[in-house]
Amino acid sequence: MQFKSVCPALSFGEVTPTPAEESCAAENYTIAFSGRERAHLSVFMAAPDLRIPIAGFFPLAHALVDDINAERRIHAEGAEKRITNAATIAGITVEFQTVQQSYTETNCCLAEAARPNDIIIVSRSMNGFSLDRDLIEAMLFTSGRPVLVIPPNWEKGAEFQNIIIGWDGGARAARAVGDAMPLLARAEQVEIVCVVPDATKSVSGATLAAHLARHCRNVTITDLPTQHSDVSRTLHSHAIRTRANLLVIGAYAHPKLLQMVLGGVTSGMLSEAELPVLLSY
Repeated sequence: MQFKSVCPALSFGEVTPTPAEESCAAENYTIAFSGRERAHLSVFMAAPDLRIPIAGFFPLAHALVDDINAERRIHAEGAEKRITNAATIAGITVEFQTVQQSYTETNCCLAEAARPNDIIIVSRSMNGFSLDRDLIEAMLFTSGRPVLVIPPNWEKGAEFQNIIIGWDGGARAARAVGDAMPLLARAEQVEIVCVVPDATKSVSGATLAAHLARHCRNVTITDLPTQHSDVSRTLHSHAIRTRANLLVIGAYAHPKLLQMVLGGVTSGMLSEAELPVLLSY
């Protein structure tokens, strides 16, 4: 089984446009990933309009907003040229959809565009409080597809020899394992990591290991005590220390005032992860 339709979602929605290099890691990873999977690329280019209602009353502010929106379009066009050239060299078929509407409208368009694909690939913003993070959250909650988040400084390509699963026995984690199975089945090493936040509790990975042993070459289980009461950093530190190529986790959120607030581990990975993370909700 392989991923045959990949949707890289590139956002150029900072209040002031960021250098194109921030998305290059995700672009390079996408080409490498699609080449390995022999997949088609359906690229979504999000360049949301910056809209400030009072700008219309101030010519200088209005001109500044227009300049920012124009720069976003230029960055999106540059990314399209880079991806087209790389895809042509790699023999990958590719199509593009560019959207420049409000943030809300852009997020809705992305969720709709992503659903008829196998997986979404995005770049983790260098700014943990970036408005672009709203786009990633919208994909997690509304697209129904797994999201692969690439750190902006990742240079190791799309390799899957060593994959770690962050396992808590929950439904979201189980869905993430199922979504990642095409990669897990081909990995040289799959490690199930159970981080125990409370010494009085335990999470067993034995049944998952028995299941994965029917699919994977080599499966191990590791139980880790929580470091400094931070499950996210405990899991992330272990993944970096063991030189994992990919971390697979379930994405969690809590309803609050009609909004979805990310769980601690999910939020931590979207802000700080220094390796690719596959999340499913």
